Amino acid sequence: MKKEWNVVDILRYARHDWLNKLQLIKGNIALNRLDRANEIIEEIIIEAKHESSLTNTKLNLFAGYIMTYHWNSLPLRLEVEVLGEVKDLSLYDKELYEWFVPFVQVLEEHSDYTEENHLSISLLFDSSSVRFFFDFSGILTGSNDVNEWLTQYEYSPHLHVVSQEVTTNEASVVIELNEK
Repeated sequence: MKKEWNVVDILRYARHDWLNKLQLIKGNIALNRLDRANEIIEEIIIEAKHESSLTNTKLNLFAGYIMTYHWNSLPLRLEVEVLGEVKDLSLYDKELYEWFVPFVQVLEEHSDYTEENHLSISLLFDSSSVRFFFDFSGILTGSNDVNEWLTQYEYSPHLHVVSQEVTTNEASVVIELNEK
């Protein structure tokens, strides 16, 4: 079930995230781990740049889901990176969102909650295409079910599956955007 966020909720969760990050930095400085404090700062900068690029795609539903996902207690950790010259993809936002949310739900249903489970999302913009790479690492208790869902999903004309592979430790899906 999708939570509807109001402005106060968004600000509260964003403030909480920033305070956690600042406390990590402060704690490492207090322990005289300056190298680790600098690493955390660099990680924050990289994450912020990728989130900024993601929002510049105008994939508002998709980006909003990714950027607020960790505000709930869920079994996956989502990470995003955006590579290449970003362009406006707002025309495809709903289609991508309507595929992505159930995909994440299937991964959640079949992830071992006792393990660390990561979903890395990469958007690659190049001169001829836009590709989305979804790479899961962790433990899937129902890898056959995830593979079956991917195989049976009816993709829109604008989303083309380039490749998919699912094992008990990994899942990889590459989708190319057909902008024609």
